[in-house]
Amino acid sequence: MNNKVINDLFGKDLITAMQELLEEFVALDYDIGMLLNKLKNVNESIRVGLYLMALERNYNSMVLKLNSVNKMLNNERKDKFLEAYKKGEMEKFLALMGKNDKISLMEDLGVNVDIKGRALLSKEKRKYYDILSESIMDDQVIDARNGIDRFIKYKKEDKKEA
Repeated sequence: MNNKVINDLFGKDLITAMQELLEEFVALDYDIGMLLNKLKNVNESIRVGLYLMALERNYNSMVLKLNSVNKMLNNERKDKFLEAYKKGEMEKFLALMGKNDKISLMEDLGVNVDIKGRALLSKEKRKYYDILSESIMDDQVIDARNGIDRFIKYKKEDKKEA
């Protein structure tokens, strides 16, 4: 991809892997069912990246298929969230998701709102908001802790070499 922001976001290795995957989709003329099966466990950021690559290369048929698959997978994720919520299995469901997918899920559920918007949410949607935002905050704490741990490990290794 020629877009610097996209290149910085994904990195060279991931972009190469995505390009290879997209070329496979096109060469083997994957239909929506095949794409759905291949991408069902792929996070949304990568699926959107594949879509953008297909757009950039004018793979118009694949663009339409990827767009449909992304919508289907997002709707499925939303349905599974609601099912997990009813069963009280939110931690198990959210443990498999990254922050970006959780934020996207908030959008799909209509709960990605500012402070004023939260007051307008129904009681149930407010619960969705609280569950997802708490999970995202937990992820950020873990990310920050990992960053600290990596830095401490780096500094310890640096002292050993000195």
